[in-house]
Amino acid sequence: MASEGMETGRQDVVIDAWNRLSEILSRPQLPPARLVADMAETSDGTAYILEIPVPGLTADEISITASSDMLTVEVVPKSSAAGQGRRYLVQEVPREPGSRVFTFPTLIDVDNVTARIQGGILTIHVLKAEGSPGRTIPVEH
Repeated sequence: MASEGMETGRQDVVIDAWNRLSEILSRPQLPPARLVADMAETSDGTAYILEIPVPGLTADEISITASSDMLTVEVVPKSSAAGQGRRYLVQEVPREPGSRVFTFPTLIDVDNVTARIQGGILTIHVLKAEGSPGRTIPVEH
């Protein structure tokens, strides 16, 4: 009879573990981390500069599209042969697809957006559509 009690106790432990695992697996998965960036206006006020860390990525793994007031940056890393056969102790550099949409407070000149990668940073230069800095309009009285 004592073994029946132990068997029931083990079953309860297994059932509890299964229920916890089912609960964890049924939770919605979080989306991949979005790209982080710095965005600034140039000192002359005619353009915006975006700086996005893209460590280890190449130009053919990045896609940029622009519309009148927004810019979309997508990264689709290719499988890296460099990591195969390695036994990582820590692997924190993201190697998964990601994207981000940037909106601007003014219209942008989609024909004059330039991008380059240097030192693991993607720098995007976005001209304002008017090409001139904003101005303050005086109110007459």
